[in-house]
Amino acid sequence: MFHETSVGPRWMVYLGAAVLAFLAAITAIAVPAIVAKPDAPNPWIVWLLPVAFLLILAAGVLFFIRRITLTVSDTHITAHLVPFRVMHIPLTEVRQVETTTATIGDAGGLGWRLAGSAQFLLWSPGPAVCVTLTDGRTRVLRTDHAPELTRVITHSS
Repeated sequence: MFHETSVGPRWMVYLGAAVLAFLAAITAIAVPAIVAKPDAPNPWIVWLLPVAFLLILAAGVLFFIRRITLTVSDTHITAHLVPFRVMHIPLTEVRQVETTTATIGDAGGLGWRLAGSAQFLLWSPGPAVCVTLTDGRTRVLRTDHAPELTRVITHSS
């Protein structure tokens, strides 16, 4: 019915590369310190190093992935901030759909944002679809194909 993938800003790739370079530097410093004292390593370093390594590695990889996918099926609107599903809206809960303009200021930032009873999903300002649910909450989905997405949701719900 409808499927769109949008890619995040290029600066996120550079930030991801910087995070991974930082990880490599910290690992290069910490591992020799642990190996140099194998009989008496500091227990905090032994515990903290693998946890920090995994968290920083995950952050770096997520900056590289930086994708949003919007899909409308026969029954749901699904939005992923890859690899996480952040919205799964049954079409039976849709009360109103309208084309709008999303801004970074309204959303409070990039990506998946919560602002009161509204949820935003955007990488940049521009055309969007505002979906109002039967309970009054709203979902604002940034898309380059706002009229088409509005039409698909309207005819599906």
